[in-house]
Amino acid sequence: METLEQLEHKYFLLEMQDKWDSEDYKYANELKEKIKKLKGEN
Repeated sequence: METLEQLEHKYFLLEMQDKWDSEDYKYANELKEKIKKLKGEN
């Protein structure tokens, strides 16, 4: 299980990319959901 910091860092790196393809959007949504779940549990 990844920590909140790890997930937020991955999301931050994704946001730094100039161009996103469909996989990036899908991955970003997955990261956002995981971050939301972790924040909700804490």
